[in-house]
Amino acid sequence: MRRHILFILAGILAVSITMAPVSSANRTRADIHFTNGLIYYALGFQDLAIKELQQAAALDPGDSEVRVALGMAYNAKGDWQAALAAYGEALLIDDSLLHVHGLMGDIYRIRGDRGKAEAHYLMAMEDPELVAVPCYGLGLLAEEAGDRQAAVERYRQVLEAAPDHAESAARLAVLLHQDGAVEEALEVIENALRYSPRTAELHYLGGLFYLELEKYEEAEHAFDRALQLDENHDGARRALKRLEDLREQ
Repeated sequence: MRRHILFILAGILAVSITMAPVSSANRTRADIHFTNGLIYYALGFQDLAIKELQQAAALDPGDSEVRVALGMAYNAKGDWQAALAAYGEALLIDDSLLHVHGLMGDIYRIRGDRGKAEAHYLMAMEDPELVAVPCYGLGLLAEEAGDRQAAVERYRQVLEAAPDHAESAARLAVLLHQDGAVEEALEVIENALRYSPRTAELHYLGGLFYLELEKYEEAEHAFDRALQLDENHDGARRALKRLEDLREQ
């Protein structure tokens, strides 16, 4: 049965909290290796996760979920070619797993293969529940190609489908600011903070925009909040110093 990628990740987190690697007479050997693989993946032990998931795949050649999890483990390790191969096997078993195309698109984008990345993102978008993930990838591709307008449109699409997508909000706000639309950029940040109030970068960007609009108290509060959430945020620390200098002047 098909599972959305988010359910797989949620399952990973759930089992990692409640279980250690297991062996049980009430489970098939493939299930045991699959569960152990997810646990190792959640704990960051990618080599062990890959070993377990490879065994699960060998024992159950028709399980697409195992291949997706194996691809994720390879990807986390940085073995992109092996990840692509695992995702490809999953799609051969079940070509309705459109979210896998989004995962493949991310790899091709990182590798610099724009054509294949775009093709996979567009295939992932055929599932209306997955709009945010491939749209974000298409936005990054547009930015990298210098097509700012296309990037803006893609990030707006993401936020319409997933208003809590902080990365898209940040990138959209930066592009709008670069085009001189400071107030619109600030509005994007303020809206995003309703959904992602603990994202330091959003507070930092908001602070920069407040500062540019000479709203100094709001800027100070935003920079302070960014540092509360991320004490190593050098940008927010420098911005506060800049704000102090402005006040002294």
